[in-house]
Amino acid sequence: MIALWLLMLGTPFLIAPAAKEAFRQPKLLVGEWLALASLFLLAWGVGRMERVRLAAVGRHPAVQAVVPMLLVATLGFATTRHPFHFREALTDLWIGAACLAGWSLALAPSRIERVLRGVLWPASLLALLGILQAHRLWEPLHFVGIQPGERFAVTSLAGNPGDLAAYLVLPCLIAQWVLVRRLRAGERSGPAVWGAGLALAICLYALARTQTLAALAALLTGGVIFWVSLLPRRRVAGVLAGAAALAVVLVLAVAPLRDRVAHLFRLTGEGDLNDALSGRFDGWNAAAFMLAEHPLAGVGQGGYLPEFSPAKLTLIARGVPFFQGHMQPVFANAHSEFLEVAAEWGVPGLLALGWGLWVLWRALRRGGPPAEDRALAFAGVAALAVLALVHFPFRTALVGFPAVLFLAWVLRRGSPEGLPQVGAGLVPARVGVPGPGERAGTSPAPTPSTPGTGNGGIKGSLLVWPLVALLGLALIGQTGRLRARGFASRLLHHVEVLSMAAVSAGKAPPRLFADNLEALERAAALDPSEIGIPIARGTQYLLLGQPDSAVRAYTEAIELEPRPEGYLNLGRAQLAAGRMDEARLSFQRAVLLDPRLDRQVPMVAR
Repeated sequence: MIALWLLMLGTPFLIAPAAKEAFRQPKLLVGEWLALASLFLLAWGVGRMERVRLAAVGRHPAVQAVVPMLLVATLGFATTRHPFHFREALTDLWIGAACLAGWSLALAPSRIERVLRGVLWPASLLALLGILQAHRLWEPLHFVGIQPGERFAVTSLAGNPGDLAAYLVLPCLIAQWVLVRRLRAGERSGPAVWGAGLALAICLYALARTQTLAALAALLTGGVIFWVSLLPRRRVAGVLAGAAALAVVLVLAVAPLRDRVAHLFRLTGEGDLNDALSGRFDGWNAAAFMLAEHPLAGVGQGGYLPEFSPAKLTLIARGVPFFQGHMQPVFANAHSEFLEVAAEWGVPGLLALGWGLWVLWRALRRGGPPAEDRALAFAGVAALAVLALVHFPFRTALVGFPAVLFLAWVLRRGSPEGLPQVGAGLVPARVGVPGPGERAGTSPAPTPSTPGTGNGGIKGSLLVWPLVALLGLALIGQTGRLRARGFASRLLHHVEVLSMAAVSAGKAPPRLFADNLEALERAAALDPSEIGIPIARGTQYLLLGQPDSAVRAYTEAIELEPRPEGYLNLGRAQLAAGRMDEARLSFQRAVLLDPRLDRQVPMVAR
């Protein structure tokens, strides 16, 4: 439980200013380490049981939901063209799936609920920092090319306004759930009531200040379902009217949001739906293209990113228009979890996903009282479904881990009777923090109907050592992965800073380029999937006046991940090497992928 609490309370605040990727990567790598640590420690609890029925564990909804998806994704190793991306993405998927199954099996709903309530603390703090940034009262973070006070500066410690907004959706629903619970228990005031109300207000206002309409739509959908589930049918119209009124008040009260909504309506009226959706059609069209090209196996787990640019070039050649206002013209995600599954796993992946959603739906319908818990389960799943439709909540650790914990709670509540229900699941109640109404150091008396006790099954101790050994190896591997990728990111950032300083000064120390190339070689060995490393290596060779070596480095970068800046730099290196026809082709591809690069193409190559 300590590891789980650290994961939920501490990970949102992790940043690495000295790294190339300062926000998402440290949260992901450290978060995965803590998640594996929680599973490693929970595994010991299996040995505290007298008996475990493996068949019953296999019938648990969380296990049933994840196994087909893991199988389809893992089989992609045989067809993927991007082994480095596949390895990293598959590792992330396995860790997330293990958390969903492990937390749902091993923790009682009351334990998970306690952690979910605790998420209100980091959510409120991140929301408060975002509000301070929005009003320019305190701006500890400054981003190149982004003016203070504008939308993309309202990041808090998420690093991205969309990530921050998506993260705040579940806490807003959880705060309403806490308020209903307290009010139904007879509390009209007190720290818990006022704290939940304050958290809701702060998170809601911060979400509005990010101007992220997808997150607002998800929260509105979840909120309506929550209250409709709780109130009598005759009040449904009132709930809908209240939700509409709240949306109108937010839009009118928050000036930046009002401007964004007005801009959206204007674009929609002009028929420019892709512009109105911030270019999401680009990611969706590319995903549909990948599915059409690879219907049986997809492009492989993690393959969407390196396949996006080739798909975009092909679609442009077919006359498909693309949005020109992106800050980053290459999509790392499809901005739709469902379409990204289709692109990466093909039709078998869609079937596996459909099965998982069916299992989740059955668990939702099976989940019993109290009414507010059932309402939260439906509301949270609906909100995550809306986010997954137009965003990527499970691709970032900040949003993904609370979402996985929430789904583990939903699946645990909806597990059929006769599945593991001893104390806190596979972990006896005396292990960890006691649930509501329990005394520390005690556990409920087992009954013959529970599969963890009595006759049948196998000894829990027989499962301990294989589980602990497997999770221990995974934890050791994640430790090495955390150190390797983190150090590689810091090396890359250090090289880029030194190179920019040398270019600005117009001179470089004698050993600078040799030291930089040595550092980049070390970084490439530590993290071969990082596209910035071969690009930085090519830049070093260009500055050294070695265009042929630069061409080889940039070609390696494009093979790893074709990006517009890679093609632009490759064209420069080819031009310096006297390979004019090849340079023109590279410049052409760079400009097609990002028209803003046109002004950086040398006149001689036009």
